[in-house]
Amino acid sequence: MKKSLARSRFFKLSSFTLVELLVVIAIIAILASVTLTVGTLVINMAKRAKAANTATQIQTATLGYYTEYSIYPAPSGTTDYTIADTSSAATSWQALICILCGNIHPSTGTAYTATTITNSRGIAFLSLKGTDVDANDAPLNPLATGTEIYFNIAIDRDYDGILGVAPSAVTTMPNFAATTFNSAAQAGGGTSTAGVAVWANCNGKTSNTNAAWWVHTY
Repeated sequence: MKKSLARSRFFKLSSFTLVELLVVIAIIAILASVTLTVGTLVINMAKRAKAANTATQIQTATLGYYTEYSIYPAPSGTTDYTIADTSSAATSWQALICILCGNIHPSTGTAYTATTITNSRGIAFLSLKGTDVDANDAPLNPLATGTEIYFNIAIDRDYDGILGVAPSAVTTMPNFAATTFNSAAQAGGGTSTAGVAVWANCNGKTSNTNAAWWVHTY
């Protein structure tokens, strides 16, 4: 009889009520949700950091080319040279990226024959993997979906020491300090004295005008 009472008391003390089980399940669900959310944020932050790093690498490589050859890697012209984040600019991106990579297609690892821009010494100023570019060697944004480029670059081809200044009121670089802006050109746009500026939309939409979603080197 005493053993039976003791066993009954033990089971009462060691078992969970339905309410307690529901509370535990709810806590586990909340923790799982928080973990998933934090994990997604961390992953996106890492991808954003990679996009920023790619932009900086392209800028540094272009400036390195200038140091080596005393000219910028841009076709001849009298205005600042820009390459936009559009599919029509794929050929221009390929020419720039391939010559900066030492006359190599980073998408395939094969040799690239330079035309409008040359790298006569075959110096690798930039190192990009096949996963960093699309089939046309244009740099991909790791945060964006699909095969969009999402990178823009401006080069001081007229050698006046200032980027983003055009003969008209429209400039060639966005002003990220403005409330809203156009990613390619706008009145009262941004300027830089760096000689090269790179910017990319990390939100996956070329029309996005929220500066917080962009990475840029100026």
